[in-house]
Amino acid sequence: MIKLIVTDIDGTLVEDGANTLPEGMMETIEALIDRGIVFVAASGRSLVSLERLFEPIKEKIYYAACNGTLVGPYRNLMFTENLEKDLLRELLRDAREYKDAVAFLTGAGIMYSDTQDEKLLQWLTEGYRENITRVPDIAQMPDDFVKLSIYDRNRRSGETFRPFCKKWDGVVSMATAGAMWLDVYKIGVNKGTAVKKLQELLGVSREETLAFGDQQNDIEMLGKAYHSYAIGNALPEVKAVARYVADSNVNGGALKVFRSLLQKGSHK
Repeated sequence: MIKLIVTDIDGTLVEDGANTLPEGMMETIEALIDRGIVFVAASGRSLVSLERLFEPIKEKIYYAACNGTLVGPYRNLMFTENLEKDLLRELLRDAREYKDAVAFLTGAGIMYSDTQDEKLLQWLTEGYRENITRVPDIAQMPDDFVKLSIYDRNRRSGETFRPFCKKWDGVVSMATAGAMWLDVYKIGVNKGTAVKKLQELLGVSREETLAFGDQQNDIEMLGKAYHSYAIGNALPEVKAVARYVADSNVNGGALKVFRSLLQKGSHK
């Protein structure tokens, strides 16, 4: 009996940077919700980006945005995990040592940038539909932030930021998101901790949870679900921890599984 579905977005439900869901996905998710299943969008994306992606049903779903640092239903965040400000400034200084990297800071409702890369900003605002405010220096912003995102123009984030990850291992949580991003957030926080909090809050067990993912930052989340699926295009290490492997995202792998739940009555 599935009571909770938690899924990654980019590379899982959609192609990286897409601004719309595949045809039929929105209606299928809504049908699952109508059957009493709680649906959670768990992503490295900001809360604003997720709300815009799920616009027609945004008030019906839960969110685990910014890799589980912002968790709750629409406009009612229950858990927020901010990075300590002095630590964040140190992380930002180190990130700026990488000449082909671009840093962004994300809070509950906004993303800040001081880059002059117009093409990158256009891709983020039109593709991910991020709400980006440009400022002279993000290091000077007094806001609370849950995530430092570092974009690699060379699209080799795992390789490029390996020294950074080695230095800060054990101080913060870090995960690559595709070939382009390294996400940095509070130590001990990830999509898996978000799922655990929601399970406890909603009274849902691991055996009643289904999860989908494709990248390194989905591994802890998959571990919290008995019905764990790696999408067909997932990294090998993600497939290794998942109980099942679905079709690829471009072939509608997640949608096929969601529809099978409705057809077979697996929610009952």
